[in-house]
Amino acid sequence: MTVDSEFRNPMDELVVGKVRELLGKPDIGIGDDFLAVGGNSIIAVRLGQALRQELGISRITGVILKNPLLSDLSDVLSELVGEAS
Repeated sequence: MTVDSEFRNPMDELVVGKVRELLGKPDIGIGDDFLAVGGNSIIAVRLGQALRQELGISRITGVILKNPLLSDLSDVLSELVGEAS
């Protein structure tokens, strides 16, 4: 696991913060893989629900599982939020 003191953008901070919270692992960083640090499909659903509440976009669970690297997930979510605005 990596520890990042700085994020590239607010989406990175949101994604990593939610994953840290759900997995109870404060040392997860933006360069980590969701599945490799203990994520699974059930936690992906919970993460999707949390992110949906924050971002107002739907169908996030599939995006999480297709983009398990947190930096990639952050990038895709940023694009989706941009499309939704």
